[in-house]
Amino acid sequence: MTSRIKEDIEAIGKIGKDQRGGNSRPALSPEDIEARLYLIERMREAGLEVYVDDAANIIGVRKGRLKEPYVSTGSHVDTVMNGGIFDGVLGVVGGLETMRQLNEDRVETKFPMVLVVFTDEEGNSFMPFVGSKYFAGEISNELSDLKGKYELISFKDALERFLRRVEGKVKKIGRFPYALRNHVELHVEQGPILYQRKVQIGVVTGIVGVQRAWVEFTGRQAHAGSTPMDMRSDPMISAAKTIEKVREIAIQMDMVGTVGFVEVSPNVINVIPGKVRIGVDLRSLSKEDMKKAISSVVSYALESSSPEGVKVDVTEFFEEPVLCSPRVVEEVKRSSEEAGFSYMELPSRAVHDSQVMAKVTDVGMIFVPSRDGVSHAPEEWTEWEDCDRGQETLKRTLLSLQS
Repeated sequence: MTSRIKEDIEAIGKIGKDQRGGNSRPALSPEDIEARLYLIERMREAGLEVYVDDAANIIGVRKGRLKEPYVSTGSHVDTVMNGGIFDGVLGVVGGLETMRQLNEDRVETKFPMVLVVFTDEEGNSFMPFVGSKYFAGEISNELSDLKGKYELISFKDALERFLRRVEGKVKKIGRFPYALRNHVELHVEQGPILYQRKVQIGVVTGIVGVQRAWVEFTGRQAHAGSTPMDMRSDPMISAAKTIEKVREIAIQMDMVGTVGFVEVSPNVINVIPGKVRIGVDLRSLSKEDMKKAISSVVSYALESSSPEGVKVDVTEFFEEPVLCSPRVVEEVKRSSEEAGFSYMELPSRAVHDSQVMAKVTDVGMIFVPSRDGVSHAPEEWTEWEDCDRGQETLKRTLLSLQS
């Protein structure tokens, strides 16, 4: 077992520990900055040239014989509220450990390598994928308009607070100016498949898209006791039927579908609600299937609401699915075989920074098992031996992409 991986993950895991036993480290919060400071010191110790860009991404560079393009890796260290210690962090620490081992083995690579710690992957502070979207050139001036959700602070002020803490330790750049050859991200699966099937490495074939819809049902608020059943306009009935329909459609179309948000107004036991709002989350590798599924959900919501005299309003959000590079997929498989690790192909049903990085380069992902499939919770756990296997596969893959 590589003791440095364990040491780094445990050290970062102590930062932002909350009263419920989990980690709460929203991006650019004081807790997140402390974790970033820890990593910057470890990156400098590993001989990396460390930069911070205008989106607060931390960029550690290991030189190669050529100036560019770069082979990159990395993930994030911000967490959901009351999350676990592995999500994102393993990808950063695994990349760092790879750089250390290459230095110790005196490996000179043809192409330079870069380790990126992306900002706000979870989106709890400002918006999801702030760092990777900036790195990939999808956003720029929008940074100045971002306002904090966790703290009442602008992105500009949060960045300046971070830069004050790292002054003299990093070089400031606007945006990373070099081309990327590939980007490979190591991550815990966050699902149960590898763990249940006792497979050591997940070779990710693609990252699912996300189709979300906020469906608002508006009826007539009334007294729960004195309003006859046949004289009601109850939005809860329509919402409940639609929630059940989401599950039915997801199963029929071989995707995952969730209603994890319900807002009831006024949310009082003896009042027929006047308004119910639900959040629908559908995920698939097929853009067409997601569009078809959400259309079916919305059609059913309208159909089931009409007899109730309930009005329906819908707002949609869509994130494109991404297929991993066939070459990277094959290199991950070959690296797993050479290391003697069992592996299987599977999609990622969670979203990741690699989804954004696919806009500018070929991407791939390596998964390691999550115990019982638990993630985004204090109980999130991956065995240290699995962390080591993931890092070894990452190192072999990054080296194979040098050719």
